[in-house]
Amino acid sequence: MLKKYALPITLLCVFTCVGLCVAYYRGQTKYFFMFAGMGSCASTGEWLTIHFPKYKQVFRRTIHIIVSSFLFIGLSLYGNVNFEFSEIFFDLYAGVVTGALIQFIFARLILPFIMGNAFCSRACWNGAMFEYTDQFNPKVKKPKVRKEWIAFGYIGLLILISSVASYIYNPAVFEGSKRYWIIGENVVIMAIGIIVSRYWGTRAYCRTFCPFISISGIFAKYSIFKITPTDYKSCNSCGLCNKACPMLIDVRKAVRANERIKSKSCILCETCVTVCPKDCINLSPGLPWT
Repeated sequence: MLKKYALPITLLCVFTCVGLCVAYYRGQTKYFFMFAGMGSCASTGEWLTIHFPKYKQVFRRTIHIIVSSFLFIGLSLYGNVNFEFSEIFFDLYAGVVTGALIQFIFARLILPFIMGNAFCSRACWNGAMFEYTDQFNPKVKKPKVRKEWIAFGYIGLLILISSVASYIYNPAVFEGSKRYWIIGENVVIMAIGIIVSRYWGTRAYCRTFCPFISISGIFAKYSIFKITPTDYKSCNSCGLCNKACPMLIDVRKAVRANERIKSKSCILCETCVTVCPKDCINLSPGLPWT
């Protein structure tokens, strides 16, 4: 029974603990209720998925939209908090700590040991936008696979741009202009993501460029929750899991070998789980090193 509800219980506990820590650090109880609310929302979605597996993707996408909308509209735009990668360096040069670093520590350094890159399929607003727009793109015959030199080269480019921008006009110092930077940066990211996905395949920005996945993916292979074969002998090698995976992971190979998915690109969207006609795989907890 406990293993069955491990995911919703874990989500609620993790978000609540983060809320307590942030509230204590900021000295404002509103952060506890914010994170506890998001945790309750995510936990409810996973609970519904357990009881109504047929609607797994409906629940996941609904929760994704709700949580990501709150983060982007409620905290980022209304609260004037920039969560993008560049803000970490703006803050570093300004000598301040804001939501960017808190989000980075929680979602990219702590959460990966528990749920890998699940933030990308359940809370990231850019990811939600790409997932929505991808359905209108033509099917790409040869999607572009991830290349580490491109991913980390992009991180280097972001650091360079952030450093130059900080020298000229640091948004972390001039609060009045931060909201314009937030809007502009997210518009650029979404535009790049939508365009490259049209020619490189689903969620191409996430798979090829996203600096957060590049970093959290390093730890994701040690995640407690992973896509796990539950009945690998029933696999008929239909390949539907591979065709459905937006991150181009060879799910079938792992299932046939009875191995958990350890790819640094896996965002735990469970699309492979949904399309499997034999119910061979599931998102399940296990030892981090397996």
